[in-house]
Formats: sequence, C-alpha cells, structure tokens
Amino acid sequence: MKKALFSKVAGSLLLSAGLFASGAASAQSTLTFNADGNASFTAEHAWSDDVNIDTYLFDVDTTSWASGTAVVGRTTINGARLANYAITDIQFFWEADDGNRTDLETVFTTDGGIEFYPVEALSAGSYGFTVTGNTLTANTGGIYTGTLNLAPVPEPTIYAMLAVGIGLLAFTARRKTDNKLG
Repeated sequence: MKKALFSKVAGSLLLSAGLFASGAASAQSTLTFNADGNASFTAEHAWSDDVNIDTYLFDVDTTSWASGTAVVGRTTINGARLANYAITDIQFFWEADDGNRTDLETVFTTDGGIEFYPVEALSAGSYGFTVTGNTLTANTGGIYTGTLNLAPVPEPTIYAMLAVGIGLLAFTARRKTDNKLG
C-alpha cells in the first residue's frame, strides 16, 4: 500500500516538474509542415498568475494563405470539466532578415472554437505568430494545441486557363442550341 502511494506521489511530482520545466522553456518553436501544408503546435504551462506568450516561427516558399485553429485542454475538478487554459490573442508577424518583426493584420476569433489567420496572403519569407494566454485553474497547469495550414495562392495563369475553359464550354453549349448552325 505504501509502495503504491509512494509511486503515485513520485509520478505526480515528476509530472509537476515537467509542467514547470515546459512552462519556463516556452520561448519559441519552429514549425515543420507536412506534405498537405499542415503544422502542429502545442504548449504546456505550469500554474501561474503571469501571462504566457509563446512564439512559433515558419517560412513560406510561395505566396500562400495561412489559417489556423486551436483548442485548450480541460481538467476534471470535483466532477466538473473545466478549461485549464485561456488563449486571449494570436498575432501573426513578418520577420525581416535582421530579426525585426512587423505585426500583420490578424483575425482572431473564439466564436465556436479558436480560429486565426492573417488578413492578407503571405508572400515568400519568414513569418511567425504569438499565442498569448494564461492558466485558469489554481494549482493546475494548462495546455493548448493547434494546427496551422498554408495553402498556395493560385497563379494568374491558372485563372486564365479557367476562363478559357469556361469560355469554350459556353461556346460549345451555345452552338448546340443554335438551330441556324445545324
């Protein structure tokens, strides 16, 4: 009995130490995108009255639209499932070669879930975003996770080919309905 209790206490202490270490180490991370253009991000924070700001960096090779979603963790306390973290803002930025950052106009909404995206498409270059938030439940750590997607913006030649194709379809349809031609 004592051994089982000791192992649970030791496990709890190790988990708490991990939360404290991860909270202190939350500076910035570089995102890696898969073949579908998706990258995942996550952060854990120990209980604190302080605001946490996590930074995620990424590069864009070709002009792309960026959009992201995030969810916060939940903790069961006294039978109630409570959110253990609150994301209060997400802000995109462009990073120049000299390290200077310029904030981009960003939409951040929590209606029906957390969504965020820059208003304009991102051209080739170095970018990032910051996630601002805080833990909610006293003496309990918090966590969030999310996904960022980059979707290439079609080039003008693609729109031109689309217009020509629609024009040919319209011409063919008109020709079949014109009794004078046939």
